Order: sequence, then structure tokens, then C-alpha cells
Amino acid sequence: MKNFELTFAAFLFPAIPLMMLTFGNRWIAISKLIRQMHSDFLHKKSVRSESAAKYLTQIKILNTRLKYVKYMQLFSAIAFILNLLTILFGIYYPPITSYLFSFALLLFSFALLIFVIEINVSSNALKTHLEDIGEQKKY
Repeated sequence: MKNFELTFAAFLFPAIPLMMLTFGNRWIAISKLIRQMHSDFLHKKSVRSESAAKYLTQIKILNTRLKYVKYMQLFSAIAFILNLLTILFGIYYPPITSYLFSFALLLFSFALLIFVIEINVSSNALKTHLEDIGEQKKY
């Protein structure tokens, strides 16, 4: 990239921490949900096998979502570090900056792709809850 400028890295600089904040909020929401489910499961006096199966299914989905959020945060953090290194090397050693920035963009793109996948998993989990409400309404 012969036309690479440090302002390119400056454009990405505020976006990554904002997305990391979003990913962190998803992590907090999921962990709160897991704690609530854990409490509900332990304090339920009688657990029917169908109810236990639904809890186990929800736990599996939440575990998958936690894994996705962990990878989103990891890729975003590495992209942010590479973006910082792009700025640092842009000052002291400009020839390498375009490669660092390209790799940062690639990693941040992976984080965003995983974000889209996690949103899809989350939406499917919500559909499961809506189906449960529909089943309750039939009785």
C-alpha cells in the first residue's frame, strides 16, 4: 500500500473500543442470564424431565454464545493492539504500517463476523422462549 496514511489507523481507533464495549455488555447480559437460570434451577422444588431438558438446551446455547463473545473480544483486543502498533510504527518505521493495519482490519472483520453469528444464535434462543409461551397459552 503505497498511499497508506496514519489517518487510516486513526479512523479505526475509536471504533474498536466502542465495539469492545458492546461485546462486553453482551457478556454481562449473558452471564446475568446464566446466574438467573442457575438460581432458578437450584431453587425449583420439583424439576420435571421436560423442564430439565429445556434448561440443558438453554445452557448449551448460552455456552455457545459465551464462546462467541469471548472470541469477539479476543479478536477486537488484538486488532486494537495492532492498530496502536500501526500508529507507533507509523512514527518510527513507516514501511511496516500498511501490513499491521491490514492485519488489524482482518481481525476486526473476524470479530464483526462472529458478532453477526452470535446475534443469530441469540435470536434463535429468543424464538425458543416465544415458542414456550405459545405452548403455555394453548393449555
